[in-house]
Amino acid sequence: MENNKTILIYGFTEEEKRTLENLVNMKKLPSYKVIEKKMCNMTINDIVNGLKLEIFNVENLPEEKVILFNNLSDIELDGAISSVRGVFSPSPILAVVTPTSIEWTFKDLLEHLIEEREWFKKRGV
Repeated sequence: MENNKTILIYGFTEEEKRTLENLVNMKKLPSYKVIEKKMCNMTINDIVNGLKLEIFNVENLPEEKVILFNNLSDIELDGAISSVRGVFSPSPILAVVTPTSIEWTFKDLLEHLIEEREWFKKRGV
């Protein structure tokens, strides 16, 4: 993927964002961008690239905390995941942006990640 190394977050409170900012600075992780509800119909690619569209019909998204890792090295990803799991409880939905998911809207990706989490829960994984 030829795109920006970044962390995308959704559903965090201002206090949790400050905690994440401290974590990013302490662990020297890539910076993060906040996905807002009004960005739900934008593709992950557009969000990563800093595009902001004014959406007037904001859809009702589930109240979830999500962290998406885009273009991080394996070492950065391992460090970021272990750091996040140690700070946020319950752990947010964590996912890596793939060549497929980067073309999805955030809303569609969120729905898919929730379905995937439920599938794993039902199987005790």
